[in-house]
Amino acid sequence: MRSRRASGWGTVHLSASDLVGHLNCRYLTSLDLAVAKGVLAKPFIWDPVLEVLAERGALHEKGYVDHLTASGLSVTAIGGVGVDSSVVAQTLDAMKAGAQIIVQGALQVAHWTGRPDILRRVEKPSHLGSWSYEVVDAKLARETKGSTVLQICLYSELVAAVQKRVPEFAYVVKPGLNFQPEEFRIADYAAYYRRVKGSLERAVTSEADIESYPDPNSHCDVCRWRLHCEEKRRRDDHLCLVAGISKSQMGELKRHGITTTTNLAAMPLPLPWKPDRGAIQSYGKIREQARIQTEGRLKGRVVHEALPVVAGFGLAYLPQPSPGDVFLDLEGDPFVGEGGLEFVFGYAFKDESGSQSYTADWAHSRAGEKAAFERFADFVIGRLEEFPDLHVYHYAPYEPAALKRLMGRYATRENEIDRMLRAGLFVDLYAVVRHGIRASVESYSIKKLEPLYGFARSVPLTDANKALVKVQACLELDKPNHRPRL
Repeated sequence: MRSRRASGWGTVHLSASDLVGHLNCRYLTSLDLAVAKGVLAKPFIWDPVLEVLAERGALHEKGYVDHLTASGLSVTAIGGVGVDSSVVAQTLDAMKAGAQIIVQGALQVAHWTGRPDILRRVEKPSHLGSWSYEVVDAKLARETKGSTVLQICLYSELVAAVQKRVPEFAYVVKPGLNFQPEEFRIADYAAYYRRVKGSLERAVTSEADIESYPDPNSHCDVCRWRLHCEEKRRRDDHLCLVAGISKSQMGELKRHGITTTTNLAAMPLPLPWKPDRGAIQSYGKIREQARIQTEGRLKGRVVHEALPVVAGFGLAYLPQPSPGDVFLDLEGDPFVGEGGLEFVFGYAFKDESGSQSYTADWAHSRAGEKAAFERFADFVIGRLEEFPDLHVYHYAPYEPAALKRLMGRYATRENEIDRMLRAGLFVDLYAVVRHGIRASVESYSIKKLEPLYGFARSVPLTDANKALVKVQACLELDKPNHRPRL
């Protein structure tokens, strides 16, 4: 969203990113509109993860363009950044000339602008001549989301305004499919597109403030306003700060006048009303969670309390310790190649002398991943011969799921992994914690619980995260010597 004096539609011009932002969060629309009107300053946020994501996206698009070139199609690339009269004129000239492929074309119709990845010529007559254009967008996501459909619908509408013919189809090119586009019939999504687009236009042109609140959602991960919104939620003591609370529970509580963590902590038990959705016991759990979080705030430290003992849950779920026990932690990156890569197999155990030992088995390729997986499976099976009562401990269910996935990917160590699963070797410590204690944390991730088990870091967590981003960037971009700016 940007402001321009020359616009005949107020001073605001809209783009595909504004449409996607509005779909995900109306509060985002209100903030961007305030920037366009000069009321707020546009925040600057630099995120190395997003930088790598943008670089991967550019490489994916380039790979597709190279594929088109190799198939014998001629490519016309439109340079520049943003949308101005110069790049719009270049795009129109290329369309009128009947270019086969137009890369990063710039289009502007009234108050809407866009730069589709690819405009591909099709032999269907239009105002341009015996040809017209359809939109192709290159996306990294394995599954096409509603936001992508909105983008290609907008681009198709902009194309239609130029060529006086609505493209019948638009396409999305995803990784790992040999650049075979996924086809979308524009008419099938037209009503959905008009509804979201109309909502955004009304929000921008209306004199009334947009009624919204920055409730957290998946779009926050890529939003430049995320720190602003997080600070607002903390100032407001928002219910989303309560660990484990659901969106439906927040809605139910708000209908009963409970709008903050402090309100929830003071809610009487047993519950004085019957919830419309969800079990009444679940509201008791989140109330107690809010209570201990409020207590932790007042004391200025992480506090905890034991939950009632229930057979088969919490600490009662733990098996007897064995000198052969193994503690496993995998580090993976889902954006490496097709299907991701488990690049560190880390496991701690007691060696022959009884001393603590740790193995960090790194994998930088598919071959390395397979070898590391096989070494771990062989290690556990071999250790079982000496310690038949051992268990493999992990935190959250990722590790067993990843091992099963690797077993299927490489068709190796099937019997070994099956034996581990059938014997119940895997013990999820996250489940033990969640059923064993209640703590004054907003998340029960193992990092948030560090104050409770006395873990002292030799390297600050921020530095460790920076190192992780560097490793992931090298793997994702297939550049061993890549050094992203951190």
